[in-house]
Amino acid sequence: MEKIPETITDAPIRKRAAFLRLVRKSLWFALPFWALMALYVYDDPFMVLRKYDVYDSDVMLNEHHVGWQIYRNHKDSVHFNSFILGNSSTMAFRCAEWEKYLAPGDRAIRLFGNGESLKAISLKLHALEKEGAEIKNVLLVLDRTSLSRISPLSGYSNVLPAAVSGASPFVVQMEFMQAFAMPDFLFPYLKYRITRRVEPDMKRMNLYGRIRDSRNNDSFNPREKMIEQEGEAYWKNRKQEFPERKGMAVVEEPVLFQRQRELLEEIRKVLRRHDTSVRVLISPDYSQKALHPDDSAFLQSIFGKENVYDFSGINEFTEDYHHYYESGHYRPLLGNKLLERVYNTHHSG
Repeated sequence: MEKIPETITDAPIRKRAAFLRLVRKSLWFALPFWALMALYVYDDPFMVLRKYDVYDSDVMLNEHHVGWQIYRNHKDSVHFNSFILGNSSTMAFRCAEWEKYLAPGDRAIRLFGNGESLKAISLKLHALEKEGAEIKNVLLVLDRTSLSRISPLSGYSNVLPAAVSGASPFVVQMEFMQAFAMPDFLFPYLKYRITRRVEPDMKRMNLYGRIRDSRNNDSFNPREKMIEQEGEAYWKNRKQEFPERKGMAVVEEPVLFQRQRELLEEIRKVLRRHDTSVRVLISPDYSQKALHPDDSAFLQSIFGKENVYDFSGINEFTEDYHHYYESGHYRPLLGNKLLERVYNTHHSG
């Protein structure tokens, strides 16, 4: 039987059919991706797609975004004019306690970041300027690591809000979408979504419930309740979290070089434009290692000797282990003592 030759019109039809088959296959392969994105948008697990009245979750959130959103939520009603900036050690300073040392009517909020950098602090101050904020008082809580760090850390938990960094909102959101799709988060999250239980081995999940104040971003550290319940046993049973100290004075190497000094100058310029009352507090780290005198001297030259308080090294505050949750963070018990020392010293001076 003679084969019928393909007509001119048959070829396009065959190509279209092949193309449609490819499209259908692609859609089937892409279906899990689109389902994942739909779940991400619907759940908004990191609370960055929509506005919320309360920023607490069973998922560990990005503290830069949380602090900024709490500020935006309440700035018109509370009229914040006082800002606690710095790293996670800011958890030791309660806004209401600091307000006792400020003028009547001054209202404070905590805008911190885990592993905070000097650049992030500068960007937050500039963002507050753009918002038209009155920057009357600033409490800057730093340590050697923060002073050395010139750029924000990477990853979803450290990316700054677009309104603060000036980055594209799409680029910022991509950080969160990528974190959501990573197996070490996604699989535990899907299990949590089914069981509604947070288990200790679930990465990036919050075991403790409410951990912050929804109006001023004060920290509610769950370890405070553990100390209340356990008493002295809290420290006795956690010796691995409190390494033995040699009791000898150790001075760290300098960390303030050209780029760090430029960023500190940027921060000072913003504060000077607003005639801000600033206190710079170097944290009393459990390690008892002292900030290098050159770094301390430069901070004094920038912010004024009377406004810089270096509590690093061996002193009455670092000696008492009861002041610490673990070797990396200290308690409001100590924060209150430091505020009293800072403001009483300043006023008496």
